Amino acid sequence: MQQQRGTTTDPTILLVEDNDDTRRVYSIMLRHAGFEVVEAATGAEAVEIALENAPDLILMDMNLPMLDGREAARRIKADPRASTATLLAFSAMVDSTADLRRDSALFDGFIAKPVTASDLVRRVSAYMHLLSPCATKRGGSSRVHRAPLEPSERVSQAGTALQ
Repeated sequence: MQQQRGTTTDPTILLVEDNDDTRRVYSIMLRHAGFEVVEAATGAEAVEIALENAPDLILMDMNLPMLDGREAARRIKADPRASTATLLAFSAMVDSTADLRRDSALFDGFIAKPVTASDLVRRVSAYMHLLSPCATKRGGSSRVHRAPLEPSERVSQAGTALQ
């Protein structure tokens, strides 16, 4: 379900979720809060869309067909066209705290599903506030850039922003 990024200056979120109904619900929640949302149903599609659209934030389901969320995240982070996007693991499945620590190099944070509309918007907004206010023009649309953070800084800053 490839969608082109518009020319608005609203923050763009790539929502990666293989369940059509779940993706639709979360997409509506985020759009209602003023975010531009681009959707992907598979990990491979997420990589393609992220590289074409350079979203500000990616909500990545971990359990995806063909290419799981971790591998999709690795590919996105490895490509300079999308490597500055804030990448959040978005999953109902957390195997252990050790898994979260291992994934901290790939993901800037974690949002557990299910999540209420207000909590989703609050958490996403908190991560958006961690982005630098400097915007540059890319392909006619505004793109917000942030300085890379170490994994421990990401968790610390996100926790502070959420309080």
